[in-house]
Amino acid sequence: MIIHPNMELEDILSEDKPLSCSQMYSIAEHLFKLGRKKDAVPFFRYVVNHEQECDHEQFIMSQYRLFLALIGIGAEENKEALLRFESYYNQLPEHVRLDAILQMANVYYTFWDWDKVESYADELHTLAKKRYDQKLENDHFEDGQTERHLVVYYGQGFLLKGIALTMQGKYEEAKPYVKEYSDLGWFELLDETGRKEVEKFRIWGKGNMYTLELMTGNKNVLHDFAKFLDEHPEYTLPYLLSIMEAANKFNLLIDEIIERFCQRIPPLNSSISYINGTQLFHYWYEKTIYSFNNGKIGDGINELLYALYLSRKMQYYSGFERCITLFEDHDEYATEQQMREYKNILNGVSEQ
Repeated sequence: MIIHPNMELEDILSEDKPLSCSQMYSIAEHLFKLGRKKDAVPFFRYVVNHEQECDHEQFIMSQYRLFLALIGIGAEENKEALLRFESYYNQLPEHVRLDAILQMANVYYTFWDWDKVESYADELHTLAKKRYDQKLENDHFEDGQTERHLVVYYGQGFLLKGIALTMQGKYEEAKPYVKEYSDLGWFELLDETGRKEVEKFRIWGKGNMYTLELMTGNKNVLHDFAKFLDEHPEYTLPYLLSIMEAANKFNLLIDEIIERFCQRIPPLNSSISYINGTQLFHYWYEKTIYSFNNGKIGDGINELLYALYLSRKMQYYSGFERCITLFEDHDEYATEQQMREYKNILNGVSEQ
């Protein structure tokens, strides 16, 4: 059967005779590669629910595709998708497993489970280095095409390791990993795509090193950090979050920097990934703390309502509870309008 991008599921399933498990998998794969991930889900579910009838490789790949199709902005859905898939990833072919490990580490990032992120970062680097060495030893080595350039997995192993250590307050331990991915120009087998990826790692390394300097109390880098954000506006959210965290930790006044860059923060209802959604929640939560610390209680309550709304939207319940506790500690300062907004958000949760 030839599947066109705009075909309806009813048309796909209009065959009189039942489809085999292998045919169901083929349809699912085709839909997935057309970008119709949600449409592919029931077909992949059929394969995983009929393990005994299906080819094992197709069963394992269906588990992975389901994981990719089901992860999104909601924490509960992400957790369920991760738990469903995690016991199978080791059975994937190595070239697919690289991307699976990266995806799982990114989901654990959204849970702030830094032990898991660190563990998968180590595994990702080990596997990427193994494949890199194999390619260097054998020009004709080919064991499947990876989803991304090999340098991405190699660098992401170091990047995620550095992030996990940073988020655990192990700033000096994180620095060597940041230096590793900041300069990957030596990496062989680079084509134009690979060189672009190396440049991304260089930029991230520069920004993350500024973060480490700030978090160890070196406020002298603030000027250069702000200049860096001027040059790379696409990275405003994660790095403005880092600046905000350092400001709260060391009682720094950063009003000028906030005013300079706040318009670049994504709106609450914008279409964002689960990682950006997590960062946006933490930005508004940290901004609330900053406002409270500097006597701007009204602004802080508005910002706390932003964080509360995001935590509800993302089903991020630990963050939601933190927001409620903080709001109740300051509700005596809330206006009637702010109290109405607060109750509306709570009602939205109870109606889910």
